[in-house]
Amino acid sequence: SGQADSANTSFFTAKVQLLLAFITLSLISLGWYLWPKQPAETVEAAVPMLRYKPLTALDGLEFYQNMSNDERYLVYSYAKPQSESVTVLMLEDLKLHRRIQLTESDYSSFGAAFSPDGRYIAYQRLHQRNSCEIRLISLDLNSFESKSDEVLVGCGKNSVSSRLSWSPDGNYLVYPDMPDGDKQMTLHMFSMSTRSVEKLTVPPVSSFGDFSARYSRNGDKVVFLRDAGGAPQIWVLDLVTRASKLLTKVNDAYPGNVDWTLNDTEIVYASSASTISSVSMDGKVRLLGYTDNNANEIQITNSGSIVASIGSYSHVSPRRLSNPKVNSEQINDVIFNSNRNEIYVEANPTNNGPLAVVSKRSGLNQVWLLYPDNSQQQLTHFTEAERIRGMVFSPSGKQLLVHLTQSVLLYELDGTFKEIIATEGANIGTPSWSRNGERIFYPEINQGKWQIIGVKLDDFDRKETIAYEREFLLESYNSDYSFWRDSNSKDFYLQRDGLEPELLEFSIPDTQIQIQYHLAPEGIYFSRLIGELSYGLFYYDIPTKTIVSVIDKMSLGRFSVSPDEKYIYTLEYEFADIDIGIISNTVEIL
Repeated sequence: SGQADSANTSFFTAKVQLLLAFITLSLISLGWYLWPKQPAETVEAAVPMLRYKPLTALDGLEFYQNMSNDERYLVYSYAKPQSESVTVLMLEDLKLHRRIQLTESDYSSFGAAFSPDGRYIAYQRLHQRNSCEIRLISLDLNSFESKSDEVLVGCGKNSVSSRLSWSPDGNYLVYPDMPDGDKQMTLHMFSMSTRSVEKLTVPPVSSFGDFSARYSRNGDKVVFLRDAGGAPQIWVLDLVTRASKLLTKVNDAYPGNVDWTLNDTEIVYASSASTISSVSMDGKVRLLGYTDNNANEIQITNSGSIVASIGSYSHVSPRRLSNPKVNSEQINDVIFNSNRNEIYVEANPTNNGPLAVVSKRSGLNQVWLLYPDNSQQQLTHFTEAERIRGMVFSPSGKQLLVHLTQSVLLYELDGTFKEIIATEGANIGTPSWSRNGERIFYPEINQGKWQIIGVKLDDFDRKETIAYEREFLLESYNSDYSFWRDSNSKDFYLQRDGLEPELLEFSIPDTQIQIQYHLAPEGIYFSRLIGELSYGLFYYDIPTKTIVSVIDKMSLGRFSVSPDEKYIYTLEYEFADIDIGIISNTVEIL
């Protein structure tokens, strides 16, 4: 589905960003022709180059940061390189250069936020698949220690990591939650005085949900991020009328958090790996500046400084593994060795065809072809930053679909291509091919509803709606069945030619962002989330209706299978480094 890109916006967004493997771009030395795509508006004045000054420099990941209103204290989640699956809260006194650990390492702590008076920190404590709590730490800043840590309210055990926000008067907390029984993240508001909870948002069924929120400075609105089929959107909720409005879609990045300008007229967000932009309440986008590092979480301080988590969550490389289901060889090797900035690998459905790999070896995401004789060919030649969300070969292996945010490119192996553009206002999900290679299918999400669109290769401009309320449609290349998922019930179906659809008895976790399948002649390979950050590869055997484990643990949920099923291609990551940085004196551009 379209969620295959989502990313891992968490750690919900941390996962989405791990999956995307954001690598910092240094574009100055490459010249103006490599600048990433700017927002649609014309830049009327010189756009500044903004440089981050480090606030933290620990080994590992420092993220979900929040600075106190007096700008003296900084709290953030921290994952050590040796225990990256567990995050603790760290508190720093930026004036006296002191640092303490606030929480223990037998659970994970996310989304910490200072109360307006700086006396408390609210955060989420998460035991994956076990329990979830919104908690409150009382601080003694004179002795620089925690006085108490109490539960405010429970949250759904399937919730993913959340970011919290205090109302300016300190009376309310807003946080994302997935209550038990729900299938989507929604925003909730907790009253500090009555201890009551109110649900604020109801995302469409096509959305994973709402995963981040921030109160405006005068407290009458909340900005939040919504995942829509793997693409992030920025929304604003009016707390007086409870009406919500879409401000903009973010095409070239997956921001983890955003913030208001000092006068509450615009929302500031990371718009690409090397730009920061803002969007006004009427949806007008403005480029604020180019940056020397990739920003993830953004906060605007009272003095107008930009505080952000910066850097890369991981280094990713594609590997080939033997498939233990049919192959007893012991193979686990890197197949495309550049600077470890590869984010996709797709096997060719023919024995002698090339693999497709997405790599940033040249600075921008490009698709490369790797042939059996180890020769390489660059297929795409993007001159602007493109967010590649997936690839799929035709049954003949001679054509490749490249899935972008708002379009699908059909490439011949000589580099020529055609483009399918989404209907205005719609998002495009994961594309696929018909069994005979004569049609392309892709899901569109329009006004919160899924539909499958079909396009014939010999009549590319004609689009036909062939199914409704399906998240994807896949046809087996070498068998007589198709496979899809109902967008309302989330059930999976298999249908053989000429027969009624059959409900399949398997499911994936509601919190799983990255979803991928491979249709073999007698079964379906699929990835399933088995921990906070790890996946397993499984096989659904169609004749016996049983599920077997193929690979116990994979770093990411993306995979591909060779045509003879002897090899599995996966992406493996190693944690990189995320620090927290600050850009001071930005009042003029904000």
